[in-house]
Amino acid sequence: MPNPPVPPATVRSGNAPVRSWVRRITQGGQLTETCPPYCTDTHFNDDSGAVDDLTHGFHFDGPELPLFDSEQGSAPVPVLAGRVQISPYSISQRKRAPHLVLEPVQDEVIENLSPDEFAEIISKIRAQCDVLDEIHARFVAIHAEWTETLP
Repeated sequence: MPNPPVPPATVRSGNAPVRSWVRRITQGGQLTETCPPYCTDTHFNDDSGAVDDLTHGFHFDGPELPLFDSEQGSAPVPVLAGRVQISPYSISQRKRAPHLVLEPVQDEVIENLSPDEFAEIISKIRAQCDVLDEIHARFVAIHAEWTETLP
């Protein structure tokens, strides 16, 4: 007898109900799984499977930038997106703790970041933004000088 479909996850607030379901384990047996409060995953396909392939978490979007591809030309690509997640049954101790998966550019990830490692990346990106501000100021001046040379 198949399990009923898993209802979509929502972020709990106030007296929102705890979301739990029975998960059939591929290797045999079952367990009752409960989403942590921050989980927004739907878990539609998580009524059965290997015990260690379950994750809970939420995704965050990044801005789109027009990146150039020699075959496709320029196209908007999300950057600095990611996901906060936990893999409660993973064999990796780092994955069993809440961790961040950062996607600096679409389909390229930095996995299993701790809060301190994520802070280090944020610091590097902020420092690079300061460099970009300096380059922008120089670029504006260079462009203005060039404009003055036009007939």
